[in-house]
Amino acid sequence: MTTHTLQVVQHLNPGGIERLVLNLVRFASKDNQVHVVALEGNKEQAIAQWPELAPFTDRLYFLDKPAGRDIKTIFKLRRLIRTLQALVIHSHHLGPLLYSRAACLGLKGITHIQTEHDSWHLDDPKQRLLTRSLLAGSQIKLVADAPRVADHLCALGIKTDHIIINGIDTQHYVPGHSAQARHQLQLPTDALIIGCAGRLVKEKGIDILLEALETLPESYRLAVAGDGPERQPLEHLAQQLGLKGRVHWLGRCDNMLNFYHAIDLFCMPSRQEGLPLALLEAQACGKPVVATDVGGIPDLICPHSGHLIPPDQPAVLGQSLLEKLRGPIQSCAQTTQYIRQFADVRAMASAYESLANA
Repeated sequence: MTTHTLQVVQHLNPGGIERLVLNLVRFASKDNQVHVVALEGNKEQAIAQWPELAPFTDRLYFLDKPAGRDIKTIFKLRRLIRTLQALVIHSHHLGPLLYSRAACLGLKGITHIQTEHDSWHLDDPKQRLLTRSLLAGSQIKLVADAPRVADHLCALGIKTDHIIINGIDTQHYVPGHSAQARHQLQLPTDALIIGCAGRLVKEKGIDILLEALETLPESYRLAVAGDGPERQPLEHLAQQLGLKGRVHWLGRCDNMLNFYHAIDLFCMPSRQEGLPLALLEAQACGKPVVATDVGGIPDLICPHSGHLIPPDQPAVLGQSLLEKLRGPIQSCAQTTQYIRQFADVRAMASAYESLANA
């Protein structure tokens, strides 16, 4: 018998949660048909913005929710649950939790899983109170995507039932040669390249990385994969710091494997995080990592090649990068194996399906 599962997200713009949900579609068992429901937006615009969605077009549903809370969206989701005869609802983050909980009221036989991908947003008293209210007295199975996320939730008075580590396709993200990758990305072949990937927002701390780069030798370059509202201010900061020609703004990369092959080291200078997929992907490609000690990063940074630093300290970050890049740079088989052992997408998908059936 086929089980229909709805993955409910806020939107389907390129991002970590959205990529993870697509992997739950890709790696579902043959008895589990997974659909993705975005509260916001529409299919045509989403696919135009993110072509990776195109192969899943028959599994994607968009509720076109307007700004603010909207009761009509609850009824749209409820009708969709009934139409698809879904027995499992898997919501990601607060908005999808709210609409999924409301849409499931009175429906029998529904298993509701909620995954918290970070916990820093719950430092806001209003969001924390709403989350507690939605979870109170319910049969929702609450999942944290990393042990430290679970610990922080517990400290905020929200007890998680399960920890399921985020997973990536470790058969796709593998070590490779840099020369061809650099050629395709138009990156210099004679420089040491620090890579950074993610949405360009303040929480990612890329301004701190630019300040750290200023202290490093001229031969050290930075390649940034991603886009977002902070791009223009960050480009302006790079100019102010005299980094012209040393920072390569790549925008959204459709081939992230190429990006990881092209760089020498991956840096994640975030101020706040959950358990980011880019951290796992870079390490699966054998890259050493310098990252901040925030969110779930410490749970899945390889002890053989990774280095943790405090956030918002450019001098410390610069020194850590210098120490890592002074030694011989080569792919680390131990790093690759570490991610294969602890963060493979197949194990993650299987764990969620087992939880749904428990």
